[in-house]
Amino acid sequence: MQLTNVQAAQKEPHVWELQVEVPADEVQRTTEAVYRRLSRIIRVPGFRPGHIPPGLIKRWVGEEQIWQQILEDLLPEALTIALKEHNLEPIVEPDWRDIQFAEGQPLKFVAEVITKPEVKLGEYKGLTLKRAKVQVTDEMIQQALEEVRQELARYESTDEPAQEGDRVRVRYQVLEESEAPSEQWQNGTFVAGASGWTPPLPENLVGKKQGDEGEFSFTYPDDYPNPQMAGKTVKVKFVVEGVLRRVLPELSDEVVREELGLDNLEALREEIKRDLEMRLRRAVRASEMAQAEEALLKICQVTLPNALVEKFTNEFLAETETSLRRQGLTLEAWLARQDKTLDEYRDEVKQGAERVLRLRFIFEAIAEREGITVTDEEVQQALESEQEVTEEDIASVRQRLLEQRVMNLILTTAQWVEETEETEEEEREGETPNP
Repeated sequence: MQLTNVQAAQKEPHVWELQVEVPADEVQRTTEAVYRRLSRIIRVPGFRPGHIPPGLIKRWVGEEQIWQQILEDLLPEALTIALKEHNLEPIVEPDWRDIQFAEGQPLKFVAEVITKPEVKLGEYKGLTLKRAKVQVTDEMIQQALEEVRQELARYESTDEPAQEGDRVRVRYQVLEESEAPSEQWQNGTFVAGASGWTPPLPENLVGKKQGDEGEFSFTYPDDYPNPQMAGKTVKVKFVVEGVLRRVLPELSDEVVREELGLDNLEALREEIKRDLEMRLRRAVRASEMAQAEEALLKICQVTLPNALVEKFTNEFLAETETSLRRQGLTLEAWLARQDKTLDEYRDEVKQGAERVLRLRFIFEAIAEREGITVTDEEVQQALESEQEVTEEDIASVRQRLLEQRVMNLILTTAQWVEETEETEEEEREGETPNP
């Protein structure tokens, strides 16, 4: 393909605007190819595949759909040629705009291209980092044993009034103010005193015992997410069918054998200790990685294109809005619950995007200098358990493996200082301002 004209203008460092024109004869050749392809695919009574006139194809498929297929064929190829002419390598999918396309006319469009920013690496080897000790204390083991005891709790029926935390079985009805009770009841089990329910039925179960009946009114707030219920007052009638109280067992060798399948209480202690050590090691590793990231951000310089940060910010906000919509929430309602404005939330997202992008380019620059790579086989192995894999999945896994290897280099070459109570105290004193 030959392009009539390609003009490149730099809008900001590493952000280019390409104005591209494809000659009319190239557009015509692509148009004819699309019609030939459609002629072989679609089925029109009275015509053999491959011998359907273009005018009939246009009526069957629709002119807009045909133009869309022509653009899908032309735009990527034209952009690829334009990028090669100006030696530009985009790091994200270019944004298209101002597309001018008409039958028999040249195709014109504008593409915004973002290229990789330069990274000035500091001395990333030999970073001074703090290493916390992995030490499981008796208090930690005792707390974990108590958690096991809580998990083994049983619920037994009681004739006493429900206390907070008891499970209460009820039949209930939610009626409009003027609605008469019906013979149809809903059944449910609630934790007495639990908050967060609308209407607040669990809070009205405290002090009730088996056989008790109750009734209360509730008005939904005006800003309730469901507009059909917002501001409406309902009446809740309920009947307590049973109260179950939590009974905690005493941990003994017999209980451990019967409930957990371990030899005795000491075996449980040892298993808990091993699990706690593993968790602590993971936490320490996460802390070390966070320290390394902060150190890299301080010693390495990356000037991010504003267009790239805005692109990532907008995509994240769009994904958040879509996710909330699936849950029946609007972004505005969700932000109101968080007591944040859209501008405040956008600033948070933008700061997070800047951090992630800076680290990504720093990791890639270190990998390039150190010759760290990830093979296709390694990516395939990491994805072998996935049933459906997209190009985005492959790129994401490759990036994750690359960053893991760079991080391993940073951590293995670091200068480690063991974190002790004395060093923590010194740091606190150092942060105290002098009078």
